[in-house]
Amino acid sequence: MSRLLDENTLRGLLSSVGRDDGAGTRFIHDFVSLWETRVQRLTNALAKRDADQTHVALLSIRASSTMIGAQVIEAAAALMLSSLDRQNLAECARHLDRLDRVGQETCAELDERFGRTSNV
Repeated sequence: MSRLLDENTLRGLLSSVGRDDGAGTRFIHDFVSLWETRVQRLTNALAKRDADQTHVALLSIRASSTMIGAQVIEAAAALMLSSLDRQNLAECARHLDRLDRVGQETCAELDERFGRTSNV
């Protein structure tokens, strides 16, 4: 049981993505490998105080997290989007460190469970 991942969503992803057994694992590897890029894109948008690009970056993070069952990342992104909806970019930015921290923890767990040498 994971505090970071919804096991049912993760199982559903693994069973429904692609026609071959490795498709789900590749999706998970892509999620992990793109985490830092997504956070950097969000960080850059916040630094520029670009609300539109911040919104796009957060939607990308939230959507991919929802698909993989990364419920804590999803909740953090939703909180940031809520701040952004209230046009409070400073409040949104205050949650960036938490989002990145739970993202790194989630990626580490996914890497441990579905690392390049593990079998699904």
